[in-house]
Amino acid sequence: MAFTLVELLVVIAILGALAGLLLPAVQAAREAARRMNCNNNFKQLGVALHNYHAAYNNFPFSRIVNDTNWRGYGPVVGMLPFMEQQAAWEMISHPHTSESGTEYVAFGGFPWSVDYTPNRFQIPTLRCPSDPAENKTIGRINYGFCYGDAARYISFYWFHPDQNRSDPAYDWLGDEAVDRGMFAWNQRKRFRDCKDGTSQTMIMGEMATFLDDRSIIGTAAVFGDRQFQTDLQQCANTYDPEHPQFYKPGQEVIGFGSFSGQSNRGRWWADPIACNTAVNTIFAPNSVSCTYSTGPGSDWYGGVYTVTSRHQGGAHILMTDGSVKFVSDSINASTKGMDTNTTVTRYAPGPVHPADIESPFGVWGALGTSDSHESRANEAEL
Repeated sequence: MAFTLVELLVVIAILGALAGLLLPAVQAAREAARRMNCNNNFKQLGVALHNYHAAYNNFPFSRIVNDTNWRGYGPVVGMLPFMEQQAAWEMISHPHTSESGTEYVAFGGFPWSVDYTPNRFQIPTLRCPSDPAENKTIGRINYGFCYGDAARYISFYWFHPDQNRSDPAYDWLGDEAVDRGMFAWNQRKRFRDCKDGTSQTMIMGEMATFLDDRSIIGTAAVFGDRQFQTDLQQCANTYDPEHPQFYKPGQEVIGFGSFSGQSNRGRWWADPIACNTAVNTIFAPNSVSCTYSTGPGSDWYGGVYTVTSRHQGGAHILMTDGSVKFVSDSINASTKGMDTNTTVTRYAPGPVHPADIESPFGVWGALGTSDSHESRANEAEL
């Protein structure tokens, strides 16, 4: 029995309509699977952190350095043996000769060096499958270490206190007033430091990596001075009202893209610099991030590094007890401390302020702090 042309067109139209209805369901199912894999990656990182702590009775240093590599490495490098990445660990922790013939001492390769072989490894556990960014040269990372609700001095000098330096500044252990999270500059935190409860304190948070655009979730706005860290409203106003998923052009975002290792998030997996491997709990998930860059390395002074993801409506966080939670973009993140809070946005070391004050950034800020004697994290709808 033959079909007329009209009947054939009707059948094609019906099939097209069915395909159109089915495609979103297929895409949703695929994203659900990617989100589950992202969740599982975080669980593996939690296990690695716990095993590291079992071996050394502390969590990793925020930065590992030596005299050859002044930039140093972030915490994930020390976790490699506990992530079934022994080959990468052996290559970094021992002298290594690259394919070009360059000889590196142990821990001697800068994290941005394409020549340094381990940097080119893309470790699957460090990548969320929902993030489409490709590893063109150096492996990326989608999971940052939580420095609490501090914006200033979450990183500073690159020397750690085990090193004997003549300049007293190099021995500075950080400011107690900004020592708010489970990771802090120049300290090895332990479970015992988590006085707010391991099930209520975040230790890591998800972050989307950049896609060579001005998106607020993959990049930090770049300022030419540090005033935004004591007037956080300046940072909050960097998005484009007409395109709220992107930063607005103009002087509010100075030198965007300059020093891309400092402004593009998750760019180098081994790097200790905050924009690459740190998060804090100041703005709610998937909000803007801000950094200060007038020269290479200037974000040693810190900034706002928001938890972000390419999932719909929120992002994953890893709690100190090893559990993984999905936090909504609408979580309570009070802004009462935006303009007047000096405890978490201080300019420089000085008189010690109480480190145990309640976070001014609502339930979200409370989740990031480890020793503020808060119970507000229980209010979070996770």
